[in-house]
Formats: sequence, C-alpha cells, structure tokens
Amino acid sequence: MNVLHVPTLFLMIAMISSVCTVIMLVLWRINHSMSGVFHWFLATAASATAFLLMFPVVGRGGAEEYFLVVNNTLTLTAVTLTVEGSLRFRGFQSDHRWKWMLALVPLFALLAWVNRDDVVHRYLWHDSLTATGLLAVAVVMVWRTGRDEFRIYQLSALFAALLALALLFRWWTSLQVLLDPARELAAATVLVFVAMSLYLMGWTFSITVACYFREHQHTLLLASEDVLTGLPNRRSIDETLNRTLERARRHREHFAVVMLDLNRFKRVNDELGHQAGDALLVEVARRLRCFLREADYAGRLGGDEFLLIVHGIDNRVSAGRVAKRLREALDGPAVLGSETVSVAIAVGVAIWPQDGDSVDALLTAADRHMYEDKPGHS
Repeated sequence: MNVLHVPTLFLMIAMISSVCTVIMLVLWRINHSMSGVFHWFLATAASATAFLLMFPVVGRGGAEEYFLVVNNTLTLTAVTLTVEGSLRFRGFQSDHRWKWMLALVPLFALLAWVNRDDVVHRYLWHDSLTATGLLAVAVVMVWRTGRDEFRIYQLSALFAALLALALLFRWWTSLQVLLDPARELAAATVLVFVAMSLYLMGWTFSITVACYFREHQHTLLLASEDVLTGLPNRRSIDETLNRTLERARRHREHFAVVMLDLNRFKRVNDELGHQAGDALLVEVARRLRCFLREADYAGRLGGDEFLLIVHGIDNRVSAGRVAKRLREALDGPAVLGSETVSVAIAVGVAIWPQDGDSVDALLTAADRHMYEDKPGHS
C-alpha cells in the first residue's frame, strides 16, 4: 500500500504548527488580558517544537527513539495546555488544577520512555490520552453556552473532536495489530497526520474567531454598562424602556417606571471626597440588585439618579408599596472606609398608561414625583 513519506508528514506538521504558533503569538499579544489565550499559544508552540525537533531524525534510526520521547511528551503537554486554556477561556479558573496538570508532564515523559521501542504500545497510550484531552476541549468549548456563543465556539469544538476521532481510529487499529501483527498501521498514521493538519489550521482560525467574538461582546457590554456600578447605563435604559413600552402596548402588560436619587449626596462628595461618593453609588447599586425581582430591571441614569422598571404595577396603591419596599432595601447606614453615612432616597413612580404612553412622558412623571418626595418640598 502506498503511503506518504513519513519525514514529509513530519515536515508538513512542523511547518503548519510553526505558522500557527506565530498567529497565536499575535493573537495573544492583542488579547493579552483574555484568559486562556496564553495557554493556547504555549500549546501551539509546544506542538511546533515537537515536530521541528523530530523532522531531521525521523526514519534515520539512531537517536530517533529518544526524539520520539521528546515529541510524545511535548504533544501531550500541548494537549494539557489546550485543555487548561479552554477551561480558563470559558471562565473555569483554578490555580490548583493548573498545578496538577503540570505534575502530569513527568508522567508523560516516563510513559514515552518506557514505550520508546514499541510503536503499538506507544500509540495505545499516547492516542488514548490525547483523544481524551481533545474531547474534553470540545465539551468545554460548548458547555452551557448561549445560542450566539454556541455558533462561534462549536467550530473549535468540531476541529478538536475531528482529531480525537482520528486518534481513536489509530488506537483501535493499534489494538487490532496487537492481536494480529499481520495488520498494518500506516494508513491510520497517515489519517492522523492529515487530521492533525486540519486541526492545527482549523483550531487556530476558530480560536481567532472566538477571541474576536469575545472582545466584540465585551465592547458591546461596555457600551451599555455603567463603568462605576456595573448597572445598565442611560443608553441601555432608553433601549429597554422602548422595548418594554412596545410590549406593554401589544399585550397590555402594566409596568411602572421608578426613578430615585440620594438625598444629601452632594454633601458626601463635598465632605468625604468623590471617592467616597463613588463608593456610596456602588453600595446603592448592590442594594438595588438585591431588591430586584428576576423580571424587573434597574439602571443608572447618571450622577446619583437610578431608574427601575417594575412589572405588574397598575395603580397608586401598588406603586406606594414598591416605594416603601425600595426605601426599606436602600435606606440605612453605609460604611465607606472609616466613615459611616446615612442613605436616604427620594422616590418617584410613574405608571403606564396612567402617567403617560411614551418614554418621555413616563420619565417626566417619575422625575416630578421624585422631586415631590424630596425633604423640604412644599
């Protein structure tokens, strides 16, 4: 049976993995603060090193078996780094896990050394471990993803699973050779090299797309999120109010716009400084999150003003109950470093459609009621 020249296969993988390493290096430099990308770069670099070292000696005997030990150790280390990078990229952080993964490298080296003269046993242990790691990568990349994330991350999972299947095929072929030495491994080995080429190119491309998607999502989040409190900002509030109003008109779902600000907030800034004022706003935002029901919404309008959208409010009695519960949740002492200040809010509630049937009308009504709720207003 005619197969490709083995040194050519190693050269092909060495060249592809070297190019992918350069791409991953650039990707890491661009996204240096993104978790997991550095580990993916190290994985690609380890893979490139494994095949670059192997190419000059493969098929020439002599020191080839010792270079195979290095190759097998580095490729399994690359898979381990890929698993760790995928876990970190998806938000599964753990310092202890990383230490345990590093502890596997000597084990890889030991297994490679023990089986350096037996290609069948080497494939059996090497391919089973590598395939397991790649399947783990595929699962991690699509685990508990939203619809948009799944569309993006499934590509990287697909290429990892593709190589895993090729390795499992060679593992199965090796097992048959172990039982029947007359069988051949050449075709399965060529399949693994072809799958590895596709994996390196496909994985690098898919990871580049995944990083771009993650950065794009982060940019969109910053555009709609208040930097200080983490609550939705004015832009997001306007968009949500418009959507809520459209849904209310269509389904007759009553809701209330609740506007609030902090009494004597300027005094906190003047007496304790703007840093204390910012800390107070962060604390109020935290209390607001605790107050909200799952269906409700809260955002920061700007300064010390916040806005809530509360569903199911259709009369002044219900609105009064909401205002009362809001005061109970937000009012009270707040510790700002070494100082303690008293939080007291003014609340204004506008009900759709009684107080208006447009965003501007509801905001104006809520602002008016809030002003009327301030201390000293006559």
